[in-house]
Amino acid sequence: DGQEHQPYMVHRALLGSLERFFGILIEHYAGAFPLWLAPEQVRVLPLSDKQLDYARRVAGELQAGDVRVTVDEAADKLGAKIRRAQLEKIPYMLVVGGREAEAGVVAVRSRETGDQGTVPLADFVKRVRTETLA
Repeated sequence: DGQEHQPYMVHRALLGSLERFFGILIEHYAGAFPLWLAPEQVRVLPLSDKQLDYARRVAGELQAGDVRVTVDEAADKLGAKIRRAQLEKIPYMLVVGGREAEAGVVAVRSRETGDQGTVPLADFVKRVRTETLA
């Protein structure tokens, strides 16, 4: 109609503040979330296809303990699996080989401190649950 009108903008952000909060969290932790917040808390790294069954059993026990876990089933070498998990900032990596499968233990590797030795699986599940609740 050729006349000046006052513009109106209708804005609604149901998730805007939540998105900002997650953005702040990601920026603060640089993606290396604490254990309780990490989307993937543990990654099981079998040395070869021979240990896949044991790796899946380990993952099953961790899932039964409410731990968010995946198994790296790629045919890559262990070094490549560790590097990938570190780049993805996974808090714990569990290396399982023939000796670990026979003994019912896991070799623990932490994102922060590196190699932590071998521990019985039940002890590791308790440790992760304790750290998650702390």
